[in-house]
Amino acid sequence: MTDFVVSAAIWIPGVIAMVTLILFSGFFSASETALFFLSRDEIRSFAKGTPNQRMVASLMANPDRVLTAILFWNLLINLACFSVGLVTMHKLSHGGFTRVAAILGIVNLAGVIIFGEVLPKSSAVVFRRSVAPVISWPLAFAVAFLDPVIPHLGVLAQSLRRAFWPHVSHEPHLSPTDLEQAIDASAAHGNDMLDIEQQVLHNVLDLSEIRVEEVMRPRSHCLIVRPDETFETLTRSTKDIDYLLIQEPGDDHVSRAVPLGGISADTGRTFRQLAESVIYVPWCASLAYVLSELQRQYCGVAVIVHELGEMTGVVTYEDILETMLTESPSRTRRILRREPIIAIGPGRFHADGLVTIRYLAAQLRADFDPEEDAQYTINGMFHDQLDRLAVIGDVVVWKNWRLTVIDSTVRGRMRVLVESAIVSPESSSEEAGS
Repeated sequence: MTDFVVSAAIWIPGVIAMVTLILFSGFFSASETALFFLSRDEIRSFAKGTPNQRMVASLMANPDRVLTAILFWNLLINLACFSVGLVTMHKLSHGGFTRVAAILGIVNLAGVIIFGEVLPKSSAVVFRRSVAPVISWPLAFAVAFLDPVIPHLGVLAQSLRRAFWPHVSHEPHLSPTDLEQAIDASAAHGNDMLDIEQQVLHNVLDLSEIRVEEVMRPRSHCLIVRPDETFETLTRSTKDIDYLLIQEPGDDHVSRAVPLGGISADTGRTFRQLAESVIYVPWCASLAYVLSELQRQYCGVAVIVHELGEMTGVVTYEDILETMLTESPSRTRRILRREPIIAIGPGRFHADGLVTIRYLAAQLRADFDPEEDAQYTINGMFHDQLDRLAVIGDVVVWKNWRLTVIDSTVRGRMRVLVESAIVSPESSSEEAGS
């Protein structure tokens, strides 16, 4: 104890510096854990919360940038802490206080591990929703301060890789077709994989082949509201609707969306206050691309636009998940809340016009060629072959199946009778009349 008192003038400045650096290290460790343990839904809710919460969502819009800055500052601070400890220990050793120097080294290491890493990270995991808004603004300044340096660090890392590991190359990626063949082969040689599991895996792999317009909700099935409206002033029903789309006065495009599933009670706030951002994707984009963009930008709605930039429909994050995880995914079932194809007899069905050709082919066990069957829906097939809107009694033949319009009450919505093309026209006419 006497040595500690006598050498206090040597170790007190160093300990103060080390404690300060350990606190900074704990701040960045807690920041990393709190931010990256937030779920996608939590970040989406932060995007329309308080200013601190919105800053969290803004930081997580570019997670690589945030993580690079946190790791850089954490590494720099820990190195500085150990350097201060070594200098202080060196001074104590030269002063003849070797025992104090040894104890200080152990305490320094334990302090960095416990108070700089373990304790902050453990606390941040449990209290991430409270910690993340508190650290958002200081962390934002630390990240912004490092922005001019990060590109140079990237160039340096690339130069070092080319200098010391010039022959390192990326592993070749398996194509979705190869993976599907592997799944089929695995299922054929054993019973380890259930049929539904095999179907879900096929659905996941098909995301790279399915265009987003096959899954999107058409604009006619979307509810567009003004940003200054509330649930109290809304005169239209929100039944069977998951999102409200906001269109600013004077604009011709949707700017934001209100997730109805995330609103627990009517708070009296306007739709602008409840809304979250949307992304815009072209009609020809694949579902895999749209899913990655929705995940990357923490959005729930993608607005689909055609060649002229006008909105044709929307697809939600939940729509894509259902397409992946449902054994027999159907856009019509999601929109109309009923079965898209109903069997009415042997080889005879009623189908909605919104049914995609892909789904129709799967239910009828017919071959589907994305290049040949490019109309995507029954409505599109009739319009493509007739060059006009279908009316009751119109007939189209597709792959040995005869499709007859039996109901067309609202534009864009119709029902058809699907039967084998070898069925006599009289039978088809009787069913159409009924």
